[in-house]
Amino acid sequence: SDNGSGDEDDGIPLLHPVSSGRVGEEPTVICMPNLQAEALRIAELLSAAHLEGHAWGDMAILCADWKTMDLCADALQQRKLPFKVRKRSGDYNPGTDAVQIMTMKVSKGLAFPIVALPGVGHMPAAGEDEQEAARVFYVAATRATQRLVIGAGGDAKFGGKL
Repeated sequence: SDNGSGDEDDGIPLLHPVSSGRVGEEPTVICMPNLQAEALRIAELLSAAHLEGHAWGDMAILCADWKTMDLCADALQQRKLPFKVRKRSGDYNPGTDAVQIMTMKVSKGLAFPIVALPGVGHMPAAGEDEQEAARVFYVAATRATQRLVIGAGGDAKFGGKL
């Protein structure tokens, strides 16, 4: 029984979709010649965010694999930035004022104002299922509540889609 206003259908008011509450900038996409350069650029961006007033503990670098985690740890160490590498699920201490470096998979359920995803341009890895890689990327990308940095250098499928 439409009353002519277009706002109701069968007496049920139409609701407009509500955002999930996350607000922030468009993602920053960086394209560097290799993962090491990407890690160094991410370290620069995180350092700049700290100068803007963000706490180190509000930042996370989420990686597809341990090799990328190690490259990122090296880059932060070169710039003398505080960081904590989490290779097992029990390694996370949310009170630590340090950049958290972990795999995309173990980041599930966590949230950080600033998240960097190095190596997305190298996903999916050789032999990895594309749908599974996309799911893991989605989990990682949605950990960011304010700012997301995506490393898109590389020649895998995801790099060309960013």
